[in-house]
Amino acid sequence: MAMAHTLIVGGTRGLGRALAHALAARGQQVSVIGRRKPADTDTGLPQVKHWIADLLEADAGTGVAQAIVGERGPLNYLVFAQRYRGKDDDWAGEIQVSLTATRRIIEALVPSFAPEGDKAIAIVSSVFGDFVGEGQPAGYHLGKAGINSLARYYAVNLGRKGIRVNAVTPFTFLKDESREFYTGNKELSALYREIVPLGRMGTAEDSVNAIAFLCSPAASFINGQNLYVDGGLSLVWPEALARKLKKL
Repeated sequence: MAMAHTLIVGGTRGLGRALAHALAARGQQVSVIGRRKPADTDTGLPQVKHWIADLLEADAGTGVAQAIVGERGPLNYLVFAQRYRGKDDDWAGEIQVSLTATRRIIEALVPSFAPEGDKAIAIVSSVFGDFVGEGQPAGYHLGKAGINSLARYYAVNLGRKGIRVNAVTPFTFLKDESREFYTGNKELSALYREIVPLGRMGTAEDSVNAIAFLCSPAASFINGQNLYVDGGLSLVWPEALARKLKKL
């Protein structure tokens, strides 16, 4: 059996980077598109290869993605974990990076999926796709809500081609870039243990496992879903949560 080939868009930091490492450890061939060069510790992984593209440039992502397929062969899985990191027009930037680039890459790569075997697309979303929260502008909320709609749209329209499409929505989680901040903030860590039904913060590995499941034959009849990886927090009614925290 040929080695599965996964392309991760946005895989040089955070969740995308953790996913690339995990899939490589499971024996997959992993191709990564990122806006910047990978960390030096990532360049020695023989099954992972990186390409650089700025998704703010209209056709950069599609051109690089097609070059990857030409070099490394058809895809089994495609994962979108990118986000806009610019400092200019966050509205236009979010629409371009989160929505337009995702749409263009998907439609450009549909013919490049393997003719047989399991095939899937996973899109990393955010709780701000369904809820309104502080710290992120309107464009970020719009981008994540749009991603959820794209996942449903392509689940219906690519299903006959044997390509499943799902979204994954993580809650705030520990990753390499933020672990020191959260573990060093005892009060904040205690708050998460208090409010999350499972009694802990999530980790990058929790979301990696969810994505790896959706991008596997084990999820062969799961299509068009948005899987929350939040320890059950989204099920808690805000009033009940406020009363609990205020000990009323």
